[in-house]
Amino acid sequence: MSVLRDWILMPTMSPLMNNICVSQLHLILYKIAFVRLSQRRSNSRPYKMHHVSRELLQILSGASTVMLWPLYDTSDDWSWRLNVILPCVVAARLSYKGYFVASSDDVEVQLVSRSSSPSELLFGPLHFALILVWLGLYEFRTLHSAIIVAAVGIGDALAPILGHWCGRHSYQSPLAARKTMEGSLCGVFLGTVTGSYLFLYANSLPLPPLRIVLVYGFLAALLEGTAWKGMDNMVVAVVMHLAINKIQDWMPA
Repeated sequence: MSVLRDWILMPTMSPLMNNICVSQLHLILYKIAFVRLSQRRSNSRPYKMHHVSRELLQILSGASTVMLWPLYDTSDDWSWRLNVILPCVVAARLSYKGYFVASSDDVEVQLVSRSSSPSELLFGPLHFALILVWLGLYEFRTLHSAIIVAAVGIGDALAPILGHWCGRHSYQSPLAARKTMEGSLCGVFLGTVTGSYLFLYANSLPLPPLRIVLVYGFLAALLEGTAWKGMDNMVVAVVMHLAINKIQDWMPA
């Protein structure tokens, strides 16, 4: 993929205008996904969307963020940072709805919170938005960002979906919420592995050997299954960031 300017055959578009257009496209895609999920949740029986709306929104926001990165033009050395507009807006909204509005009847609370509790917005959902801000500013189009978004945005989001529908073998670590083996193995592990290759390929980054990516997936599943309740997104992101280079040093290609 190339920058949006080349993709739509407009060679006179400046880097700033290109990056403004991509950031606005990102906002539009998120808004469409949010509205559609809200409509499906209100029009379906509660059990059909209650357990998946938050996770689907997390998958869509994480995947769209990384998949749109190649469309940003980095030739002016600064405007590519506009890629964090959406995560910043989402983080601000979640903070406002969680701290100040604090209404269980709010549409965003009902869509993003599993328990319809406004305070829940301040943990996993807010942490994920802040992770995307951090990656968009300091790990833009790097191995670290691709692996972390795959682990948190894909793997961690798939785990409760698969655990709810397919989970048969549950377990619980001392400080963690109850998990299922199916969610951890099929969701976090496979989601991290497949998501990592998808995001790396989309951003034209070198692909690590499969054995290294499998270790990334195993580590993400281990962290997600043992992290403190409500802190799993942040724990997975921070520990994975610290471990990625060390794993490559221990397992050289």
